[in-house]
Amino acid sequence: MNLDKLNHSLTPLFLGKVNAAIAVCVAAEPAALSTEQFHHLISLRHSLVLRELRRLSDDARSAFAENELTINRELEALALELKLAAKEEIVGFSRAQKAAKRYKK
Repeated sequence: MNLDKLNHSLTPLFLGKVNAAIAVCVAAEPAALSTEQFHHLISLRHSLVLRELRRLSDDARSAFAENELTINRELEALALELKLAAKEEIVGFSRAQKAAKRYKK
């Protein structure tokens, strides 16, 4: 996921910095991806979005929320992809471990 997908015209400065950190985190090799860091950044992003929604006027709030809803859907899809990849890796590891045990017998 690139930074252009995470930012929009109403993105405040600090949220933009968190978005940049998310883009860097996700751009890492799958083996180097830190799920703890990703979770922390997504949680921080959520807090910043909520804070910005409380701060904005009604018209700006509506436009900001629409933009963020689109971004959140993409982040949700990305998180699901990461979850499925991790699950496949665990299943593969478990199968390899069982095969190794059978081979030893």
